[in-house]
Amino acid sequence: MDSLGPYEKKPHLAVAVSGGSDSICLALLVKEWIDNKGGKITALIVDHGLRKNSDEECKKTQIILEEQGIPYHCFKWNLLNIPKKGIQNKAREFRYSIFDDWCFSNNVKNLLVAHHFEDQKETFIMRLNDNSNVYGLACMPKILFKEKLRILRPLLDIKKKEIIKFLNKNNINWMEDPTNKSMKYFRNRIRKILPKLENEGLTDNKLKKMLKKAQKERKSIENRFNLWFKKNVKINNFGYAIVDFNNLRLLKKEDFIFIFSRILNTISGSLYLPKSKYVYNFFKKIKSNLIFDRFNLGGCHVIFFKKKLYVAREIFKKKREHKIDFKFNKIIWDNRFEINYKNNYELFLKKKLGKSFFIDQLKQSGWEKILLKNNKFKELEIPNKIILSLPAVKNKKNDVLYVPHLKYYSNIKSKKEFSNMGFLFKPVKLLPNIY
Repeated sequence: MDSLGPYEKKPHLAVAVSGGSDSICLALLVKEWIDNKGGKITALIVDHGLRKNSDEECKKTQIILEEQGIPYHCFKWNLLNIPKKGIQNKAREFRYSIFDDWCFSNNVKNLLVAHHFEDQKETFIMRLNDNSNVYGLACMPKILFKEKLRILRPLLDIKKKEIIKFLNKNNINWMEDPTNKSMKYFRNRIRKILPKLENEGLTDNKLKKMLKKAQKERKSIENRFNLWFKKNVKINNFGYAIVDFNNLRLLKKEDFIFIFSRILNTISGSLYLPKSKYVYNFFKKIKSNLIFDRFNLGGCHVIFFKKKLYVAREIFKKKREHKIDFKFNKIIWDNRFEINYKNNYELFLKKKLGKSFFIDQLKQSGWEKILLKNNKFKELEIPNKIILSLPAVKNKKNDVLYVPHLKYYSNIKSKKEFSNMGFLFKPVKLLPNIY
């Protein structure tokens, strides 16, 4: 724990607890550590509601924590339609999102998770199977920096058998997640063959050496690319990027894919990087000097405009839902814009947002109506696609009531109703060192 510092005086730490052996062990160890520091701990639990007895499991976890004198906060995942694919990823996204919000609201700067050495081994094999480069093979870091939060993994060098030994020695109960034994999940299949791989020569010591080498290389890569981003990429609060095209063309294939994937990731608001093969196709296009004015890639429009390369959010055909969480005073739209508002405005939004008005991209029809009212907007020196992608408040008739970035209101009534709303470009994946 000390090596993962620094911490504030008398720190308040959050620990993600599932009820399994790993997270229960972590919570107990952190409790002991934090008591000596005069700080406090809060365990964060999620009832995903994906199994019939999930509510009962959540209550048992609470009882274990209560017996150890560990305060907790429980969240419920109210998922109306369970997707057939990617349910584990969706659950993980929800956990980190709700934990991040809670930590921010409670001024908690560190969230601890219980990944251990076997988890790291599984991740390494999975990424090796996916033909990952050295950056990916560095796997999970002990410290992951987010915008306003650090995610810490103090057990990352600890083996599972040591965790079980500790719990048994202290007569601590835990629960086993039955999905951990299901062979339909790739990670579980990897877990089953790990002992065989170790017998064939992939020992823990060898793996630790490979991880250490990959992590050293990743740090070097990050430092080099951070400088590149700072010099060659400008992010505008309209939600687009301007990239130095000449320097982009000079990049080697691997560097290009790494850098441009992350630019697309930031502008699209996607939680995941685009597939490398699609980014590589774009790399070949610009290397061969093919002329283009627009190219769609990774949920973005890539536009060559007045000798500059712009990356803008793709205009989508269907209306996108906005994630609303009034509990933490947050409204997130398209994973890119955070809508902030005055406290006395919350009741108005709860009553009307998604009912009498909604948030959508401006789009061509809305833009044309604005230009009919006011020609001054024609003077904007940016590609048209960027303007069409801007968030706009519309009514059920699809009339544009408010476009925050253009400071446009349809009339006096709209100005009175929506001037309390502010839209801040705040994508889920930020580029380093350019904000």
